[in-house]
Amino acid sequence: MADTTQDAAAGAAGEIVIWKIRTALRATFYIWVLAIVLAVLLGLVGGPLAAVPVVLALVWTGWRWLTSYELTSERLIIRTGLLVRKREEVELFRVRDFSLSRPLHWLVLGLGTVGLTTRDQSAPNILIGPIAMPETRLDELRKATVARQNRVRFREVEVSSAGDEQHGGDHGGHGGGALPG
Repeated sequence: MADTTQDAAAGAAGEIVIWKIRTALRATFYIWVLAIVLAVLLGLVGGPLAAVPVVLALVWTGWRWLTSYELTSERLIIRTGLLVRKREEVELFRVRDFSLSRPLHWLVLGLGTVGLTTRDQSAPNILIGPIAMPETRLDELRKATVARQNRVRFREVEVSSAGDEQHGGDHGGHGGGALPG
């Protein structure tokens, strides 16, 4: 259930909803195949146990469906849970890195997972998915992140000492020879 329209969110600051999506139910396909096979096998043996795999698959599907993701022009909002609803918000300017994972069993179904590394202490690593059109979602997320970082004028500077070791640690202009040992 993706809503890719850019509706104005209920924020006075002009926050725009870019998309709202749920975890793809197609991801439970293999669970359902296994549940039906087990139900048939247990049905051949007899007894009420044949319904257990189907009930477990139904619970698994419902649990997956309860996870939703909302990307706005300012943040990513993740909602999970049924009895205890949890809402995690990550400001887009805190996103550091993106990744995309498409294992074969999800690739066949047109699904994938988008991974984020953030500066947020409560959510340093976020997985979005499995979702449909993961490449498109990743591109939209990257564009929104860069736009937000530009609006708040956020710049990250990476400092590495690896360059010192790579050049032999010789920055004093004393030649490139090895040190006596």
